Amino acid sequence: MTLDVSVVGSGYVGTTLAACLADLGHDVTAIDIDEEIVAQLNAGESPIHEPGLDPLLTAYSGTSLRANTTYESVPEADVVFLTIQTPAREDGSIDIGPLRAAAEDVGAALADADDYTLVVVKSTVTPGMTEEELIPVIEDASGTEEGGDFGVAVNPEFQSQGSAVDDFMSPDKIVLGTDGDDRALDIFAELYEPLVAEWETPVVETGRREAAMVKYANNTFLAAKVSLINELGNICKEYEVDSYAVADAIGRDDRIGAKFLRSGVGWGGSCLTADQQVLIRDGRETHLLTLGEVFDRYGHPDRVDDLSVLSMDGNGEFEFGSVEAVTRRPYDGDLYTFETRMTKSVTVTDDHPMLVMRDGSPEVALARDVEPDDRLPVLDDLPSDSVGAFDLIEVLRADARFEPSEVYLNPSFDLSDREQELRAVLSSYNEEFDYDKVRDFVRSGYLPLDAFLLVEDELALDRREFSIYTSTGSTTYVPAVLEADADFWRFIGYYLSEGHINTDDSGHGSRPRRRITLSFHPEEEGEYVDDVSGYLDRLGVRNRVSTRETSTEIRFSSRAFAAFIEWLGCGTGSYSASVPDAAFREPPEHRFELLTGLFRGDGHVAYPSHSNAVVLDYGSVSEELIQGMSFLLHSLGIVPSYKTSQSEKSTAPAHFLRVSSKRQVEQLLGMFLPDERAQMEDRFAAYERTIAPTGHSRSEGYTMVKVRDIETEPASTEVYSLEVEGNHTFVTTDGLVVHNCFPKDTAAIMATARQAGYDPELLEAVVGVNEKQPQRLLDLLDEHVAADGRRVAVLGLAFKSGTDDIRGSRAKPVIEGLQARGAEVVAYDPLATDAMAAEYPDVEYVDDAAAALDGAHGALVVTDWDEFAALDEAFDAMADPVVVDGRRVIARREGLTYEGLTW
Repeated sequence: MTLDVSVVGSGYVGTTLAACLADLGHDVTAIDIDEEIVAQLNAGESPIHEPGLDPLLTAYSGTSLRANTTYESVPEADVVFLTIQTPAREDGSIDIGPLRAAAEDVGAALADADDYTLVVVKSTVTPGMTEEELIPVIEDASGTEEGGDFGVAVNPEFQSQGSAVDDFMSPDKIVLGTDGDDRALDIFAELYEPLVAEWETPVVETGRREAAMVKYANNTFLAAKVSLINELGNICKEYEVDSYAVADAIGRDDRIGAKFLRSGVGWGGSCLTADQQVLIRDGRETHLLTLGEVFDRYGHPDRVDDLSVLSMDGNGEFEFGSVEAVTRRPYDGDLYTFETRMTKSVTVTDDHPMLVMRDGSPEVALARDVEPDDRLPVLDDLPSDSVGAFDLIEVLRADARFEPSEVYLNPSFDLSDREQELRAVLSSYNEEFDYDKVRDFVRSGYLPLDAFLLVEDELALDRREFSIYTSTGSTTYVPAVLEADADFWRFIGYYLSEGHINTDDSGHGSRPRRRITLSFHPEEEGEYVDDVSGYLDRLGVRNRVSTRETSTEIRFSSRAFAAFIEWLGCGTGSYSASVPDAAFREPPEHRFELLTGLFRGDGHVAYPSHSNAVVLDYGSVSEELIQGMSFLLHSLGIVPSYKTSQSEKSTAPAHFLRVSSKRQVEQLLGMFLPDERAQMEDRFAAYERTIAPTGHSRSEGYTMVKVRDIETEPASTEVYSLEVEGNHTFVTTDGLVVHNCFPKDTAAIMATARQAGYDPELLEAVVGVNEKQPQRLLDLLDEHVAADGRRVAVLGLAFKSGTDDIRGSRAKPVIEGLQARGAEVVAYDPLATDAMAAEYPDVEYVDDAAAALDGAHGALVVTDWDEFAALDEAFDAMADPVVVDGRRVIARREGLTYEGLTW
């Protein structure tokens, strides 16, 4: 019998369900709010990539399979499936908001139904959610009660991406949760009759709560099986056993089965490559760094206390999230590089959790499960914490190139008014000279930096009342304190585009001249010249404007200002140009002004023919500059595209940003002078049709870009991870937002399970055994050595060999236990010594295992480094050759008291 079926939601589950039910002989209407998806389905095209789906859509679209954005098919339907996704929230619970809204729409449509309709919840919901959340919504919207004109059942799906069609057509079971509703069971019997008759598929008739729990129990049991084989695999690895041979043997036991017995990384290990960038905040300082640079700076536990990274919360808002750990590990496997529209990219391991926008909210999907046309969220805002001002005095104090006695401060007031106070404070200082140095200061109207620092507090001097310079005679004065205002940031933008610093060593001894030059077009950029020169004039910085045949140049010489530009991180020319880290702290208006100076300097406004488009382009040989500009544009809600190119004669590629779409360009109109702005506005007004952006979109508070291409490449490299508290996300290269790496340790898995409402008793038992192991190691030592006052060696500090990661290291409780016994602890690890020393500074750390064993009364082996297996004669230097081996890495030998932990 043919049934009329409506399927609400056209994601992986809904699209596959609709196509397969049509193949079973039913009339199906797919309902989705996305007009593009509806159009694709009606055209016989699949909105998702799933093997076997395209032939079904081609065969049935337009006949027994139709798609619609409305619920007009529901009143005539025999059965209505709800297949709306229920993504996980940050705390692990599921978000049923979209599902509840769909249930309400179904209920409203059922108000017009004449006959009994079965509503089937195929979305993943927790037990009781159907009764407590969905049925009341349908009843209120329809004006009828469940059990009368409509029924509700739970029919969980067990489809895996990549085999969804086969999983549906050849299921291992069909679970029907009806609470004994005979009408519902009759409809299910007709609906699935071809599957049951042809494949003799087992049918489980149960309650709705039980059916919902079957879905969770199924996945939890599978996860437990995967975790168990991984644990066995780890043990096999410790004993140099081929875990795959073991798995092949036990998989032949019918009680166990061969599926999912391939041990591997399990729950953890997902990471990104070293070149991926993140915006981190260390205290109040902000830095745009690669993950490799982050690890080099902060890859130890004592360095992350005040470290945070730009992240995105569950509402699409951006904030700095606390970093709990920065790690690095070796990786052998496939790397996935995602290329999106607007030419953005990010490279991750195959199991890295990506954030994918589906049904208006972010979901977590493993990298290997992301498909072309999936949407990834991108940065569109940035929290601000303005610098306020820059203190050049502190900059020069920290610069070894400047002697404090050769840096001079010129006050805006008459020093003679403070002469007596100066003499009182500088009496000892004055005695160092054979003439009246203070009088010289007063007469010449300056203070050297060393003298200024002596009197500053006593005389309550305000640094804003001083200018700074480094040479006598005709000199250039620079404010000792530069206000980080809009004019300042626009000047920095001009410098990054058009400026460079030249060092002239001729005739200046140890203090070479540093000249800052900004170059502009000699005829077309006079307003920009006036803008820069006027700013310098307002600061009191003497500058010279000269026009040549090819350029108009603004020049000024100042070692102090040049040093400040370098300290700020701007670079000294086009190849080293970079957006200063401080810019990422600034409010939107200052970031806008920085970009204004950049685009005025090297930007280009293009007017493509045959459209009303206006396109803004920017090019540079500095990739760092382009990456920084990309972050700044994203922070203003602008999504630029990016590309590189290299000519045959160039030695380095050029990097380009492009801003397109009317909305985006209009946001940046204020960057340009009135004439250019008027031309752009005329262009926009000349055409009635506005071209919508094709590379990015914004919906439900999120800005997104589509995945265009996915490249996989095998690699043997090092990969890096961040663990972010709270949001568990961070913004990386090109403004793309990714999830942080899945937790690697059992404690984190247990926490995740509890957040989802599951009490992981079995894992708790496993952890209980694990936690007892260090104590057993110490107990075995106690049988041979009285540790109080004795030297005891700990060999291995990392949680496993091949890494410097000490999170979860078994060496920590061992060290603590030895210290509690009064032992003098000496430790060695090839990589993890620095990290452990930060947490346990009172332990003696040595450079090799032999030095640790020398004079020791006992040794505990905690990590299975290969070099420990090669130890032999080093044991002869021990005071008492007692070894307790926790990793079965040391060979038994004559003259050695050897205890194995479990053998």
